[in-house]
Amino acid sequence: MSLTRYSKPVPSGAIVAETREQLNQITFENQYTLLHEEDGGYMLKQTEDGTVVAVAGDALCAELDKVFADLDAREAAEKNQEDQQDASTR
Repeated sequence: MSLTRYSKPVPSGAIVAETREQLNQITFENQYTLLHEEDGGYMLKQTEDGTVVAVAGDALCAELDKVFADLDAREAAEKNQEDQQDASTR
């Protein structure tokens, strides 16, 4: 388990998720949580009080980075396509 991406110590009591399956299970067990990109990695926090429930290990962080980059690229491409369609109808 590697947590080199975080510059601060991982909060005590936080679970370290090494795989997406583990993160999915933790999320299932803690339904009122959101994943935050924070401190160089990803933290799953309770929505009510911001308590860190889990953090992503380095390998999972790299996988999540790619997923979010792909989503950002897809959204940018869709926006560009919409902008082009809007411009062509003027």
